[in-house]
Amino acid sequence: MNTIKIKKIITGVLVFGFIIIVLVDALLQGKKSYSSTMGMDINRVYFYTFFLLTIGCWLLYHRWFVGIGFLALAAFSSYFREYLFLHNYFASILIYVMIVLDVVLRREVKWFIAFLVIGIIQGIAFQTPLLNNYFVGSMECLALSVGTVFVIKNMR
Repeated sequence: MNTIKIKKIITGVLVFGFIIIVLVDALLQGKKSYSSTMGMDINRVYFYTFFLLTIGCWLLYHRWFVGIGFLALAAFSSYFREYLFLHNYFASILIYVMIVLDVVLRREVKWFIAFLVIGIIQGIAFQTPLLNNYFVGSMECLALSVGTVFVIKNMR
């Protein structure tokens, strides 16, 4: 098995593992977003912070700028009220900015349309109280899944 396949498998296991673990945790706890699930208690903060740091470092090591977004999410947990603004309006947006940078640098413009649509819908849902309760978590899951597929497909 060559190194590219190994990198793709490890990336898939890390990121899809994160997506599935947080999704199942959210469903079991009755939470509606990834952030609210990851910040429920200090034990979850430690676990998910370690997970996000691992993913961010792995992606950065393999020259994916979206890793910076994962590191920012790990640094500014929504558990700590003083970081809530930074989590919602810096780290969450930074992950989109970095994936767009990755799309532009790899000249995969067709993926930009998918990320743009997901980002706009998630932004509208986040700012609309009625939609916030129903769409934010599902849009986070969709965005992470599409982003992971993009990273895996374009990993070299």
